[in-house]
Amino acid sequence: MTDASPPAHSPKAFLSHASEDKASFTEPLARDLARLGIDPWLDRWEIRPGDSLVQKLFDEGLATADAVVVIVSRHSATKAWVREELDQGMIARIERGTRLIPVRLDDVEVPAPLRHLVWHNAERSPEGIAKAAQEIADTLHGTTRKPSIGAAPTYTQASAQIPGLASADAFLLTLAIRAAIDTGHPQLLDWPGIERKANEAGLVGANLHESTMALAEQNYLDIRFFGERVNQADLTPYGYDAGIEAVLPDVDEGRRRTIALLVNDPPTGDRIMHELAERANVPLLVVRELLEDLKLRGLLSYSLTIGDHTRLHSVSPTLRRHL
Repeated sequence: MTDASPPAHSPKAFLSHASEDKASFTEPLARDLARLGIDPWLDRWEIRPGDSLVQKLFDEGLATADAVVVIVSRHSATKAWVREELDQGMIARIERGTRLIPVRLDDVEVPAPLRHLVWHNAERSPEGIAKAAQEIADTLHGTTRKPSIGAAPTYTQASAQIPGLASADAFLLTLAIRAAIDTGHPQLLDWPGIERKANEAGLVGANLHESTMALAEQNYLDIRFFGERVNQADLTPYGYDAGIEAVLPDVDEGRRRTIALLVNDPPTGDRIMHELAERANVPLLVVRELLEDLKLRGLLSYSLTIGDHTRLHSVSPTLRRHL
């Protein structure tokens, strides 16, 4: 003899219904629920000759159910016994958290105690019964139609923390700084290349445009447009200062090495910027921005000519104080 007892973990559903709905809807529903891993409590299967109806229905059925499925139909709407089961189901819901799941047939009016609940509209057909069973099983098994949450876009995971900037804006600024490091110049950035890398990291379309505008409006980038397209992009001194440490965490040490060379062994050729970058092992962009800053502060004098030639004219004796 086959053991028909359900697995211990199967949710139990008490099926409250009118006898007129048993053959056409409730019993087929119970069979579909059983196939979907739900233990259905149906009076025809549970109550045997000589059993106490009250004990079976209320003490063993309703009292132990995880859910009470109320079949609301033109037949059950007037049944006092169904109303009694509904009352017990409402009490169980309040006291034990038992689920109360209305299933409506025949487009009948849902009883007042159930109107605040989400109900399932079902049809008396194999397809309608199967759909109702699936809805109930999904609910009791905790299955959701909500799509699974994927990983955050790469740019949100790779973004450096730059005060005052959203993660997307910070990521785009670091791409601009890296592009400037690659060429050694803060002007004429390879914007198509920056956009391509942003797209690969998940920063696309309107979000990319919004971050571009945010950086331009806050003077991190100097952007010139041709229609909706970026025609030229330059990294501003403010943008460089704000983001360089996020790209090069040891940039201060590189600046100190460069200043030490200027103080102790200044280059004498006409490409001092390149020589300093090579000797201090510092990106050319960092040297370029450092020299310009020191020049503005009156700590050295140099000239820049066509072809990126640079010649050092003087170094202030006080520069050594910045080591």
